Amino acid sequence: MSINELLSLIAEYQLVIVSYFISLPVVSYILLLMYKRTAQLNWVDYFLSVLVYLASIPGIISFSLIFYTLFIIRGNLLEVNALVYFLPVVSMVLVFVQIARKTDFEHLPGFGRLSGLMLMMLLTCIVVLVLQRLHFFVGFFASIESLIVIAVIIFTLFKIAGAKIMNKHH
Repeated sequence: MSINELLSLIAEYQLVIVSYFISLPVVSYILLLMYKRTAQLNWVDYFLSVLVYLASIPGIISFSLIFYTLFIIRGNLLEVNALVYFLPVVSMVLVFVQIARKTDFEHLPGFGRLSGLMLMMLLTCIVVLVLQRLHFFVGFFASIESLIVIAVIIFTLFKIAGAKIMNKHH
């Protein structure tokens, strides 16, 4: 089974997809109506954390699909299934915006690892795009100092993202 076949199979369940991704912002809105931030974590903090995970994992995957389609294979985004490609990202953004109005994400349990995963995915997309757009002969014309600086910056960002995922302080 290819990824395209998997996406086509998922797209057959449009009602489930729409119900799931519409329910996430609605449930977060309802939970945030009764939310009061305290120093200690309460049950709403844990539910909000679960909602953030339920929205962000498909959102990250969907963002990766959009990135791959747009920049790597240079596909036409007008021809893709909007429910599979865009609805998870929109739902993730809505959940994030709602929660950010009431509390900071660092207060939610597990968000440090999730933000590390997001940073790692973003860096991977950027590195893949740069490598795909770069022609190898261009590397020979750049100075070695600029290449070392770029490598150090990328390594440091990957190290920070990895430390966040592993829940270590950087």
